[in-house]
Amino acid sequence: MIKIESIALTAALFGATHAAGCFPAYVSGTEYDSGDQVSVTSTVTTTTTEQCELNSAGCGPSGFKTTTTSVTSSYNYQCVDGAYGVYCKSPDFNPDGIHGSVAWTQESAECTGAAGSQATTTAAPPQPWSGAGCPEAYAAGTSYDAADTVSSGGLVYECAAAPNNLFCGQAGYEPGTGDVWTILGSCTGSMAPTGSPAFTTLTDMGGCPSKWAAGATYEEGDKVSSGGLVFECRAFPFSSHCGQAGYEPISEANGEAWKDAWTVAGYCDGTISPTSAPSFDPANVSGCPVAWAAGNQDAYVGDDLVSVVVQTTPEVKFVYKCKDWPFSGFCGQFSPIADGGDQGWEIVGKCEGSISPTSSPTFDSVSLVSGGCPGVYDKANTSYEAGDAVSYVASTSPPRTLVYECKPYPYNGYCNNEAFAPGTDNVATGWDLKGYCEGTISPTVSPTAYANDPLASVPAECEAETAASGSVDTCYYTKDVTTEESCTCSDSDCPNPNGLTGSACTKEVTVTHCPTVASYSATATYAAGDVVRVGTKRFKCKEWPFYLWCGNAYYAPTGEDYGDAWSTDGDCPPPLP
Repeated sequence: MIKIESIALTAALFGATHAAGCFPAYVSGTEYDSGDQVSVTSTVTTTTTEQCELNSAGCGPSGFKTTTTSVTSSYNYQCVDGAYGVYCKSPDFNPDGIHGSVAWTQESAECTGAAGSQATTTAAPPQPWSGAGCPEAYAAGTSYDAADTVSSGGLVYECAAAPNNLFCGQAGYEPGTGDVWTILGSCTGSMAPTGSPAFTTLTDMGGCPSKWAAGATYEEGDKVSSGGLVFECRAFPFSSHCGQAGYEPISEANGEAWKDAWTVAGYCDGTISPTSAPSFDPANVSGCPVAWAAGNQDAYVGDDLVSVVVQTTPEVKFVYKCKDWPFSGFCGQFSPIADGGDQGWEIVGKCEGSISPTSSPTFDSVSLVSGGCPGVYDKANTSYEAGDAVSYVASTSPPRTLVYECKPYPYNGYCNNEAFAPGTDNVATGWDLKGYCEGTISPTVSPTAYANDPLASVPAECEAETAASGSVDTCYYTKDVTTEESCTCSDSDCPNPNGLTGSACTKEVTVTHCPTVASYSATATYAAGDVVRVGTKRFKCKEWPFYLWCGNAYYAPTGEDYGDAWSTDGDCPPPLP
């Protein structure tokens, strides 16, 4: 059997045609598709050196003459059919470039003049973009924000939305080479320089909030001031950088890295005016709870009450209530009357004396989970699945044990990541807080993984396992494997185009295998057609070129962008009884 690849066939048909007129000129960045026809005009300059007679025209003092010749030629190209046609739109695969032959087929003869109606081109060159002139040229290594614009090769590109904008400045993701930049159109010239920043374009934020402090814990929406500007901490996961050294707003210590953590919210003047003294209903004045004491993120839970001395002569105390999770994590880190205290505390009223008896903080904000406490969360366990319940000891004195439940797909993938474990700031990504518990569940059952046990018999479609007397697991998939085997040249099913004799001939044999559907691993290498599972959900690695990302953790089936590498493949059957 003779196979001719589509690229070779296109070359054979297109390349043999004598070119007459030239097709429309190739324009970098245009959305070309298979079958589109373009022309490229290039000039090749050659230099030759030959001996000459001294003192003759052009002859140098050493007796040699150098002649430079430039030859300009034009050729037609056609975008190939098949998978490689997707590269025709990439500037890195321009027809006469080093990789051009992968995506384009060149006519054998030069072209002259215009091809007129002969050209078949579905793509149109990019229209001019909406701005005036070209924005700043792309610079590798720059930290770009979402929607930032750059110019490259006469085209304007816009950086992708978060979090993909983190790739915009990285090598391998330059404009025209990946999915993180979008073409807005073409441009010429340069943009007129902008004047000094005008505060009239920003929001007046009133008084200035406190200045940025290294090591402080900032959350999404927290605001700081610097140089008359107000900066707002970005959403998770970028908020984790807001208090780190090198991310101070408008800091030159780490270039523009601060933009990864902060956005400009507006401008300010002076300081935030102190709020008026809280007013309370005198009937609500009562004894004072225990005084606030510094602690870790688990020192207080929602609705815990503390008292703080706000005036010494005469002594005045206020009562503050700890906010519900996740803000309760700040209650032990910041005093209610300190900068940052309003992140975790809200004022209740004025108090006098003490509460008698003084009770320990209670779990009023969460309910009791009946049946006792499930097993304690184990960071070494990588088999947690949706619905699994664990307990977490939040405090030993007083005793506080919380119950968490692993969230449904796709968030259950975080349940096996220590960075999202109960007790961390990121716990809500993978776990739901169900309440608190007392005692233990009897018997305590550890979370169990999907039991992918062997079937009682090998399915008929599993040819390889049947021939090897092997076994097939409950959750499996089929994969055809083709190999080349020797055959007797005279047999009817043995190809023999060269008239050979004996057993010198070969044939292709395809056998169906039934591999097990194993759990996805970020360290494994996957090929097109491979199937993995997350819990009982199956995912299939896409065909070329998308399978190249199947082993990249960023495109894991548990992530938001898994569709760039994986497609859903149903569910595993229930485990065997």
